[in-house]
Amino acid sequence: MKKIYVTAVLVASLGLLAACQDKPEDKIDSARESASKAIENINDAAKDVGDAAKQKADQTFNNEPTTGEKIQNKLDDASDTVGEAYDESTDYLKEKGSEAKAAAIDAKEDLKKRLDKTDE
Repeated sequence: MKKIYVTAVLVASLGLLAACQDKPEDKIDSARESASKAIENINDAAKDVGDAAKQKADQTFNNEPTTGEKIQNKLDDASDTVGEAYDESTDYLKEKGSEAKAAAIDAKEDLKKRLDKTDE
């Protein structure tokens, strides 16, 4: 955290130093850019500190899942996916089977009508 903060301050200082050597308008723009970069660096540092604190808390309180738990979670997810795929394919086959049955009945009735016409 200290290194990132020092880096941000250094970048801002260098920007301000460079700004002192330019025209007044250029100095303002340069100072804005330096301040913006410094703020970005501070925000990044704060995020890193937050991530580190969360990681440390997880390690301290053993909230971090073990490798076995991670594997089990992946297996559970895979099982759910396979089950969903099976259900979807079953529904699809039922739908197509119903359509095929209806088409067969229609074809049978059509054939029967044609045969009856030829008998006449």
